[in-house]
Amino acid sequence: MPTINLDDVEDFEVDFDFGFTTASEEDFKIRESAVAQKVEQEVSTEANTKVLKMYKMIMPLLNNLVKDADTKEYIYWPSRKTKIQEFISKLQAVVNS
Repeated sequence: MPTINLDDVEDFEVDFDFGFTTASEEDFKIRESAVAQKVEQEVSTEANTKVLKMYKMIMPLLNNLVKDADTKEYIYWPSRKTKIQEFISKLQAVVNS
């Protein structure tokens, strides 16, 4: 295999930084733990936001179903299938966001 003289190579970047540093196992575990806690907090916050949105979406339906329940035995709900399908789509959008 021929020997390459780096002085003969014009565009060779001698100070190229590959973008890594070394760390002890202890330092790595500390950083790993901090990252895991941050991710857990973000996921928890996102889940709480979704639950609150769904709660605010569902409560009006439940309140309307209860309204006048003692005095009226029947529920008049025209276009029920269409409205329920629209609501399901909205719920799915919240869950999938």
